[in-house]
Amino acid sequence: MFSSNMCTVCNESISDPVCRCCYIRQIETILNDLNLHELIEEVILNEVKNRFPEGTLNNTECILCRKDNVVICRYCFSIILTGILRELCFSEEMIENFGYNEIYEGNVFQK
Repeated sequence: MFSSNMCTVCNESISDPVCRCCYIRQIETILNDLNLHELIEEVILNEVKNRFPEGTLNNTECILCRKDNVVICRYCFSIILTGILRELCFSEEMIENFGYNEIYEGNVFQK
């Protein structure tokens, strides 16, 4: 049976539904606060846009914008974003600026 509130990556229930567009806006805000070079910001945003799923069967709307349906849970969002930042050779300190907490979120997929 299909549940309308499942993450497309881990298939777990999404407790705080935020859409792909709102996650990307959050990343843009963080990048602006970090005062990174415009080219670096563009590379990060392009990687994020390319790696985050777009389509979903979910009918749960985003708690922030109330416009788009939710695709991914915040844990998967954090794991994917952290992977992108590590591939781009960001320091662990910079990665923490994006809200990744290794102690809390590092064990999410260890089942």
